[in-house]
Amino acid sequence: MPRHQFALYEIRIRKIQEPKSYRQVYSFNPRKDDLFEIYTQFLVDGIGTKGATVEKSERYARLHSMEESQRTLWFTVESGRYGTPGKVVATDTGDDAYEIQDDDAAAYPLRQALFVPRVGDFALWATEVIGHTSAIGALSILIRDWFKSRYDSERLMVEINYFQDTNAWTKFISESSLQEITYITRERDGDDRSVGTRIQEHRVKAARRLRLPREWIMRAIDKTLPPDSVFSVRGLPEADEVRLQIERGGRSRTIVVDRDWPRFNYALEGPRNGPPGDEVFRREVLSEVGASLEYLGADRGAWMI
Repeated sequence: MPRHQFALYEIRIRKIQEPKSYRQVYSFNPRKDDLFEIYTQFLVDGIGTKGATVEKSERYARLHSMEESQRTLWFTVESGRYGTPGKVVATDTGDDAYEIQDDDAAAYPLRQALFVPRVGDFALWATEVIGHTSAIGALSILIRDWFKSRYDSERLMVEINYFQDTNAWTKFISESSLQEITYITRERDGDDRSVGTRIQEHRVKAARRLRLPREWIMRAIDKTLPPDSVFSVRGLPEADEVRLQIERGGRSRTIVVDRDWPRFNYALEGPRNGPPGDEVFRREVLSEVGASLEYLGADRGAWMI
């Protein structure tokens, strides 16, 4: 699985308890409020440089930087979890650097992009994922709560879902080869929250210039590929999450099978000994967003990308 990836989500605005009452994102109420301007205000006032916490899930996020470009907002947030005590160790010496307290969060910079068109009822959000670290949970909860409190009298809410273009995905999957499959389980020892969660990964990777059986892709998506069919070890626990790294035309993507239809994570290829730079993130995000809009028949001029 690529260490650096990004995921695409769609953001819509609708009335509470009216699932199909989507508003135009650039003018969603009688005052013609624009999601682009409102989200910018959320980042400054709702998160800011001090940051904000989500107490129920023990998440933290704060704004690191922000840049506007037409109808695109490029920004970076530092995000992480708190609630589990530990320590930071100097790996070159083995010495303890300092203790991590219950209210300390190990936060990591994660790049984001928000595209808000001048037409239509949805915006696109690209969010970086590094290993198992992302800002998805923190930002989703924070913007929902902040927006709800601001527009409670109008009974408006933000709805965030994976961006799904089922026809395009079907074509991509049918033409792809399987490079790697990973079964992930999450276990907690007892009910003590201070213990934390143990993550176990069981992975099979194709040998050089070879591929894993193509039929495993659809079987995994259909949830008919148990661990015993993949691994020689028997008795592995049922996976909480299955990830498939697939390739088509030299481009690698990771499918996360955790819904009726999988969501894509898009690989970010960086230098061998470091993370992909900002120019790589922006180029890859713009490429995927542009291709998706063209497939949907959307006017790229309205999105200004």
